[in-house]
Amino acid sequence: MGLRQKGTGKAGASKGTKILLKGGRLLNVYSGELLEMDVLTEGERISYIGTEVGPVEDTTVLDVKGRVIVPGYIEPHCHPWLTYNPLSFAEEACRLGTTTLFCDDLIFYMLMGRELFEEFMEAFRALPVKLFWFCRAVPQTPMRGERDLFSAENVGTLLQNPLVQSLGEITRWPELCEGNPTLLEMIRCAKALKRRVDGHTAGARYDKLNAISRAGVDSCHESIDGREAMERLRLGMYVMARESSLRQDLAQILRTIMGEGAWMNRVMLTTDASTPSFHRRFGVTDHLLRVALREGVDPLLAYRMVTLTPAEYYGLDGEIGGIAPGRYADILVLEDLLNPTPEVVIAKGRIVAERGELLEPFPRIDWKRFLPKSTFSARRWKARESFFEIPYGGRRLRFPTLRLINTVITRIEWVEFEAKDGALQIRPEEGFCLLSLLSRDGTWVSNGVLRGYGRVQGLASSFNTATQILAIGCDPGAMSVAVNRVLEIKGGIVAVEDGRVVYEFPLPLGGMMSEAPMEALAEKDEELQRYLYSKGFPFHDPLYTLIFLPNDFLPEGRVNYHGVMDIKRGEVLWPRRDLVP
Repeated sequence: MGLRQKGTGKAGASKGTKILLKGGRLLNVYSGELLEMDVLTEGERISYIGTEVGPVEDTTVLDVKGRVIVPGYIEPHCHPWLTYNPLSFAEEACRLGTTTLFCDDLIFYMLMGRELFEEFMEAFRALPVKLFWFCRAVPQTPMRGERDLFSAENVGTLLQNPLVQSLGEITRWPELCEGNPTLLEMIRCAKALKRRVDGHTAGARYDKLNAISRAGVDSCHESIDGREAMERLRLGMYVMARESSLRQDLAQILRTIMGEGAWMNRVMLTTDASTPSFHRRFGVTDHLLRVALREGVDPLLAYRMVTLTPAEYYGLDGEIGGIAPGRYADILVLEDLLNPTPEVVIAKGRIVAERGELLEPFPRIDWKRFLPKSTFSARRWKARESFFEIPYGGRRLRFPTLRLINTVITRIEWVEFEAKDGALQIRPEEGFCLLSLLSRDGTWVSNGVLRGYGRVQGLASSFNTATQILAIGCDPGAMSVAVNRVLEIKGGIVAVEDGRVVYEFPLPLGGMMSEAPMEALAEKDEELQRYLYSKGFPFHDPLYTLIFLPNDFLPEGRVNYHGVMDIKRGEVLWPRRDLVP
């Protein structure tokens, strides 16, 4: 592609720069046409589209003859804390064409509280891309003080912020079906403010989906096949069809919807939460488009799914999602519609990336203000071997073990173990290991037994949505060394073998994230995979196992603040142990 410049304008210039894209074909997502049209931007907005645009003073002219011009992509549902942070993920997404992100507030809200989180959202306004947020109605795991933090008042205040565009994702949908008054009050508040309500309806049967839709949930990103997607569409929900490192469901979902002859005007595409190595290998929204195009989705419709449809869903189609006068100048130049990774990315009227490379780094975030390392633990403490043992005064005990059947799903199995010297004796040779969730301040621990993870001596991780420390291993001594190293580095993932650290992944931003670029994070992600595979971990995406073991919305057994839990029945099978009176 030839690049011509006139006047004083230049790539990456200031807000006042005008850009003229001349000679290309414009994908009009409003009319469904591909037209030969020029596009003129002024400042952050589009000022004109049409033919025969005359000379414009002080304008950067891009000769895009033979190329296709499309709107910047929109990611409608992402979790920007999967070891990367919102800034590094925004940089990665933007260089590949995604210019608007709708982000999960969960980790930031839990660690910062409402007022500081609102300041945090504001800090991203200076970025070329736009970050909007969805605020959680509930945490993903039981936590001390959750009723106060996730009160209707706090959530209602957040929903009034223009950077918060939806309530969600509501993982505790059974409570919604049972008429939980606090959840229903939050939904009423969201509706009154013209905000969306995003669901997480994994496992919900058709009758439950009716109740969830009736309660006001507008969408779901948890369809794992085309049948589930069709059920949600038929009940009036939008479907965010997912292709992620955890699940690759998009192709099958699209095939089913097309096979049914169903309308696809309420279908969006999302990466949900994917690991750094997945993004490095495949991409971001551009990868979703490649999957859709490969499955035979009409290109005009495929591009609408990642532009205008999510903009309409959030009621922001007057600002984003298409190329028209008055909209944000978020514009991509493609070789053709079958190659969705852009050659040029324009965001807020500035040329920010060319051929997959950012022209300059994004403005930095003051992480010390928002996630200071000093807040990782409220007190100084060290883990001891006894923290990871399961105390028992008898000779034999039938214990509720958690057996991994895939990366994130468990089954509860009652297994009899011997006890010796006042503690349960697991059998590593049969695939059992100890599993503990410790509070970051060392005041309580929930002890369990895990089967099917592999045979590690000691692994500790602060990377989980409980924002606590998860420890797994066959050796309480190695587990204590790993936990203490996590405390020393103020967050991360550490593995210990024979008394020494054999793997270390520092995550100093809240114990969940790093400031490192995506490339470096992908290397650490793959290094963790290699280590765990060498120890017998049998599934893919081991980061997800660490994330979800403490949660309260996936079957069947979990270890969380209450202890070892049967999630389906809501029963505590083995209680939490307090370490400090």
